Amino acid sequence: MRLLSALLLGWPLLVSASDHQADWVREWPLSLAGEAGGAYRLTLDPAMYRSARDAALGDLQVFDARGVAVPTTVMPDDASADPVAAALAVPWFPLPAPETEGGARWELISETDAQGRLRRVETRGLEESATRRPDGAALVDVGAVDEPLLALELDWPDSRAPVDTAYRVEASDDLERWRTVLERGRLLDLTHRGHRITRRQLMLGGVSAPYLRLRPTDGEAPLELDEVRAVPRPVRAERPWQWLALDGQRRADGSIDYRLDGRFPVVRADVEPATGAGVGRWMLWSRDDEGDDWRRRSGPWVGYRLDDESGEVRSPPREIAGPVRDRHWRLTAEGEAAGAAPTLRLGYRPERVVFLAQGEAPFSLAAGSIRARRAETPVATVLASLREQRGEAWRPAMATAGGARELAGERALRPARDWTTWLLWAVLGGGAVLVAVLALGLLRQARG
Repeated sequence: MRLLSALLLGWPLLVSASDHQADWVREWPLSLAGEAGGAYRLTLDPAMYRSARDAALGDLQVFDARGVAVPTTVMPDDASADPVAAALAVPWFPLPAPETEGGARWELISETDAQGRLRRVETRGLEESATRRPDGAALVDVGAVDEPLLALELDWPDSRAPVDTAYRVEASDDLERWRTVLERGRLLDLTHRGHRITRRQLMLGGVSAPYLRLRPTDGEAPLELDEVRAVPRPVRAERPWQWLALDGQRRADGSIDYRLDGRFPVVRADVEPATGAGVGRWMLWSRDDEGDDWRRRSGPWVGYRLDDESGEVRSPPREIAGPVRDRHWRLTAEGEAAGAAPTLRLGYRPERVVFLAQGEAPFSLAAGSIRARRAETPVATVLASLREQRGEAWRPAMATAGGARELAGERALRPARDWTTWLLWAVLGGGAVLVAVLALGLLRQARG
């Protein structure tokens, strides 16, 4: 009686208790580059693609140390490509203070080399006057920087005096006509109770000009500059293609079937003859499940590999409108097909998991499940806002994966049993038996 009463009261808690690790095949511990990145990106490796089961990669999820899911999304390669935007030290020249009313006039004399780079800047007074101290203005030669400029980075001597000033930036193609490209850029170097905040960049937004002129805005304190660096617009690095080589099985009708063992984002295909040289006219098909209809992905096209005195000559890979994550692929040839099956090569570029590091570290990436799916979160919106605040060159910090740890394994790929229904029927059956026992007891007492 007491045991049955405990089951009746406690069964909802038993049903709701679950461990998220029971829903995923395996996980990878993550190491973060820096503790204050906020947002991180991880490049997917082949083992992660092979662990995923969902065609949309919905079974990839980052968890914190408590097993709580954090905002996660999967982005294509071009959405999170690493930029190449190293800051370059550029020549700069201090300028004298502007002429005051009743003071001497001065002229600026510049000397350039054959490539148009400044070699010397000289100021010459036209009237006698007292020596004037520079006001922090500078002429910067950025003609050697090929890409448009996103920003200028300024360095000044470290001192205990706080820095809080604003500069104006002007651009020129000939040192004669100037246009304002930044009306007011704030510069900071403040320290208080062991904390420090600095801002050394003047954001330009993609200026193309060989010369820049910096000057404090009216009423602002000048800086004693040490170095000026130019930050060009980031150039996207071309990532190498990753290729998967699949062995095929020839069918009676001459077609050749292949199977892909992961959810790779295929966008290119190539056919490699079984012998050293060969030529064929091919069509490429794919489907996700064996019961689905085949869909043509490319072709017909002529694929070849030939050898001559200059070396190997082969046809270029075929582009596929995708990415396509199907598991089953088929090649069909126009005309008579004979001999050993060729190798099908499928090309892709790894995607990236991007997540927000909220919760408790360390974090881990779980993959592979038919029971759980990643919840939709506005990670892309947050990244766009951060990039707008921190500049176009900003990217999430890097995260790297350690060795894989097995979680539920193949059990995560089997549908979860609905223990709620079974437990409910067991409780109802137990209650019916209890009522029957009580009824029998009452009948016996009545007969006595």
